[in-house]
Amino acid sequence: MRHPSPVTRHPLPLIHVSDLTFRFQGAQTEALRRVNLSIAPGDFVVITGPSGSGKSTLALALSGYLFAQFDGETSGSVVIGGMDARETPIYDLAEVVGLVQQNPEAQFCTLTARDEVAFGLENRCLPRAEIRERIAWALDVVGARELEGRALATLSGGEKQKIAIAAMLAARPQVLIFDEPTSNLDPAATADIFAAIARIRAESGVAVVVIEHKTDYLRAFAPRYLRVAEGELAESAPPPPVTLPACAPPRHVNGAAPLAEVRGLHAGYNGRAVLHDVSLSIAPGEFVAVMGDNGAGKTTLLRCLLGLLKPRQGHVTILGQDTQRAPVSQLAREVGFVFQNPDHQLFAESVWEEATFAPRNFGALDEAAVSRVEALLAQSGLAHRRAEHPYRLSYGQKRRLNLASILSYAPRLLLLDEILIGQDPENAEFLLSVLRERAAAGSAVVMINHSLEATRRYADRLLFFAGGRLIVDAPTDAAFAELRARGWRHYAPEAGA
Repeated sequence: MRHPSPVTRHPLPLIHVSDLTFRFQGAQTEALRRVNLSIAPGDFVVITGPSGSGKSTLALALSGYLFAQFDGETSGSVVIGGMDARETPIYDLAEVVGLVQQNPEAQFCTLTARDEVAFGLENRCLPRAEIRERIAWALDVVGARELEGRALATLSGGEKQKIAIAAMLAARPQVLIFDEPTSNLDPAATADIFAAIARIRAESGVAVVVIEHKTDYLRAFAPRYLRVAEGELAESAPPPPVTLPACAPPRHVNGAAPLAEVRGLHAGYNGRAVLHDVSLSIAPGEFVAVMGDNGAGKTTLLRCLLGLLKPRQGHVTILGQDTQRAPVSQLAREVGFVFQNPDHQLFAESVWEEATFAPRNFGALDEAAVSRVEALLAQSGLAHRRAEHPYRLSYGQKRRLNLASILSYAPRLLLLDEILIGQDPENAEFLLSVLRERAAAGSAVVMINHSLEATRRYADRLLFFAGGRLIVDAPTDAAFAELRARGWRHYAPEAGA
C-alpha cells in the first residue's frame, strides 16, 4: 500500500546543508565530508550506510546538536528554518526540528513518562490544557498510554523508545529526525508508529528523516534514499530486501546437563510483577531466540538467568548453582551478558582495554584470550580503533565491542539483549555467525531480538513472551506456525517467505 503524499509543499527548504565537513576533536579523519542536502516540507528521506559511517553524526548536524555539544573542526554550513545552526541556540532550532536519538536514555531529562513528554511543552509555556491534550495524543500515537504514570527507570528499552518518540511528536516540529527508531521496538509497534507518522505527514506536511538499517518496512512510503559512506552523502537506489544466509543446522551436545534450568519463576521490580510462572531449560549447543512485545518480560528473564534479579518465587539454576545463593561475580565467569544499552557496560579507557577487561579481571588474560580478542576486533572492524576511547565509537561499533569483550573469556552461556541494534546487514551476519559458532562449540546462546529474519535463519528454538508469561516454547518453525495460528501476525512469517 502506497501512503498519500502530504497536502502541502513549499519551495523553500526547512534544512539546507552546504559543503559540510566535520571532524571531532582529536579524531584523525573527518566524520562528515562535503555533505550537501536539502529537506523540504513533506519530504520523506531514508538514510542508510554501514555502521560507523557517519549517519548519527549527520543526524546531530541536521538538528544542530553537533555544533552545540561537540568540539571539532567545521567548514560549510547548516541552515535550519533560516537560522545558522552553528550560531543559533538549540531551543530556537528545536522549534523547527525534533531528533529522536538512537539511545533514548541520552535524551531523557525527567524521571517519569508523563513528565518526559511534557518537558518540552512546559518549557514553551503552553497552556496546561493544551499540554494535557498533547501528552494524551502523543502517547496514543505510539501506543503507550498505559505507560504515562510509569518511572522511566522501570521501562523496557522498547518502552523507553516509545516515550522518546512521543516527546518529539508532542512538540510538533516541522522536521522529525529518527535515528534507528525501530531498534528496540517490536514489529507491531514499528508498524503502528510509522502508520501514524504517515497520517501526520499527510495532514500537516511535516518532513521525516529516518536513519535505518532495516528499510523493508519503509518502502510503502516511497521515500528518497540517501547513503552515507565514510562520511560522504550520496543519492542511492532503494536497498534490496534484507536477507541473511541460511546457517548450518544446530549441533546439540547429546546427554549433557542443562546449562540453565528455570522452574516456576515469578519475578519483578519494586512490587511490580513482570514474569509469571516461567519454566524452561537451556542445553549446551542451543541457539535460542527470545521474542515478544515491548515490556513482555524478555530482559527480566535474562537478568534472572545471571542472578542480577532474584526470583520472588521459583528457582533459577545456572550450571548447577542456585542464583539465590551464588554471587553474580561467580556466575559471570561462565555466563556472559550483553546489555541492551552498550554504554551500561563500558568501563575502560581504550577499545583494547575494554575488550580484555573481563579476562584480565578474572586473571585469565593468557595467550589464547589475547588471540581471541585480536581476531574479534579485526573481524568487527575495530582493530584500527584499539587505542581510542570506547565512547568515540558509533552505537553499532559499541555493540560489537560489547560482544568481543564477552567472548574474550569464552563463557558457556551467552545472554544477549538486542545485540543487533545499530548493525548493518554485513555486521549483523558477522555477529550471528560468531554466535552460531559458539553454539556449535557447545556454548548456549540466548538472544533477545525483534528480527524475524535473524530468528528464522539462525535460532533453532524460539521463546515467545506475552504479558510476562512464556506462551510459546518450540523449535523455530513450529513456534512461528503456532504464532500464526494464535493470530500474532507481526511475528509469523510464512514458511519460505
